[in-house]
Amino acid sequence: MALTRRAALTSGAFVAAACTASAAAAEQALFAHGVASGDPLTTQVIIWTRVSPRIAGSDVTVTWKVATDSALTNVIKRGSLKTGPSRDHTVKVDVTGLKPGTIYYYGFSVGTETSAIGRTQTAPATGGERLNIALVSCSNFPAGWFNAYQAIARRGDVDLVLHVGDYIYEYGPGEYATEWGKTVGRVPHPPKEITTLSDYRQRYAQYRTDPDLQAAHACAPWMVTWDDHETSNDAYKDGAENHNPATEGPWNLRKAAALQAYYEWMPLRNPAPGKSFEAINRTFEWGDLATILMLETRVMARTFQLDYETDLELGLFDVTSGQPVKITDPARLAGLDPRKLPQGVIALPDVAGFKAKKLNEPSREMLGVSQQKWLADALSKSVKSGKKWQVLGNQVIMGRVTSPNFNAGLPPQVLEAIAKARPQTKAFFELSQFDVPFNLDAWDGYPAARERLYASAKDAGARLIVCTGDTHAAWANTLKDEAGEVRGVEFGGTSVTSPSIADTFANFGLEGTALNELITRANPEVEWHEETKRGYTLVSITPESVRGDFMELDTVKSKTFLVTKATSWETSFGPKPQGLVAV
Repeated sequence: MALTRRAALTSGAFVAAACTASAAAAEQALFAHGVASGDPLTTQVIIWTRVSPRIAGSDVTVTWKVATDSALTNVIKRGSLKTGPSRDHTVKVDVTGLKPGTIYYYGFSVGTETSAIGRTQTAPATGGERLNIALVSCSNFPAGWFNAYQAIARRGDVDLVLHVGDYIYEYGPGEYATEWGKTVGRVPHPPKEITTLSDYRQRYAQYRTDPDLQAAHACAPWMVTWDDHETSNDAYKDGAENHNPATEGPWNLRKAAALQAYYEWMPLRNPAPGKSFEAINRTFEWGDLATILMLETRVMARTFQLDYETDLELGLFDVTSGQPVKITDPARLAGLDPRKLPQGVIALPDVAGFKAKKLNEPSREMLGVSQQKWLADALSKSVKSGKKWQVLGNQVIMGRVTSPNFNAGLPPQVLEAIAKARPQTKAFFELSQFDVPFNLDAWDGYPAARERLYASAKDAGARLIVCTGDTHAAWANTLKDEAGEVRGVEFGGTSVTSPSIADTFANFGLEGTALNELITRANPEVEWHEETKRGYTLVSITPESVRGDFMELDTVKSKTFLVTKATSWETSFGPKPQGLVAV
């Protein structure tokens, strides 16, 4: 079925009303950024909006109300608060005293002017027959239309939207995935790489004018966590790949600005007193069905990422036996000149040394000590209280993904194209023959930290359902620890708009389907993989099973598009964690 803007505005009374109200609000400008809700508990939920003051810089008093009907006539909660420049005129209310497992509607007003009407719900206190989660990530404004958000808003069966990072991107015009946007006016604003509080606020404001994003926010409560682009590409505790202190100032100042804007613009609770903005990890219960644990793996404790170019050293190997054997004898090494090696001796990347001395170093952190303890305690509590499933809102791929040997698996014409590529690209392909992780920025770059997480899950008896974004590709993974025991499953959702590595590989003549097959064949934990499509994943949780429906869009470059279910994978509840099977 073709989905168009017109269809979105006529397919269901509530969603149509929400979209239309958002469009009208954008025209009158006071409520130009829609409404949102999030972080649902059994008796409370966050509701959010932003006002655009008629007089720049002035404070505005905003009235809010929550009702049991979409017309907001049966009001059960109401109030007002003042907002102003110190919080970028955003409004965030933690509405309390609600009933568990109940659908509510909410809206805001200033004088006679009103916002869109949003739909939200509280978590059930007990029971829970089904929880439908729409998993999304990587929504780059200039890279395409937000068709995935429109498709989610139209469904009518989504209980939660789970956004696991890269809600915005920090790049300026002419940088990553911004070229197409110039053709339709989706140019990053402000027109520069964002680094200051004002910059980040303006970027969120731009994204939130998108009617499809507004509709997705209005249709259901969200649970969110950030990845790297909410601050800067490949962020870690003390910096980021895309941050230069010499020209962009201290990392801590940029990080603080980015996180302040995030908390202002997103429908989540601010940290409890005494906790920092970085501590976004938090716990939610959904009846007896599931515990949802939102992780933070970027800016609170993550150790600096390893890099093959600088961290993988060359070693000298004896190949006279046919198999490379590393030369470790100091006396023999002293007599070898790396520039003129004798027959039977070659220089190769010392992969074993890299893994032993650097990659598997126990001190390398993703969660950090305090968050790891929080996770272990939360998993144990969840299982002991009878929850069926433990769901992790996780930023980067957790499953083991080894780089396939592209040198052995590519057609001759592709290899010829690679041979003409820039040195870094050529080196990437050559390195793939040495059994190395595909992505060091993922959990594969922190294997000891991953084993600590798996150990906590095993000790608790947890059944992990890991919901992941980041890669702009779709994954159905069965997660196993070092001993080969199944610890859970992973649904890796593709991006809303951001392009994938398949676009880069296409430049060398490698089809996306071939890339999918190479990655899947090389990795036992990867049950299914898709690099070429954008979309979202519907994760449906029941007491008996958890199913992931991978929903694909045929395009993000047109507002007329098709959405189809590419495949479904499921895990069943059993005496111990089960892997994924196709359904």
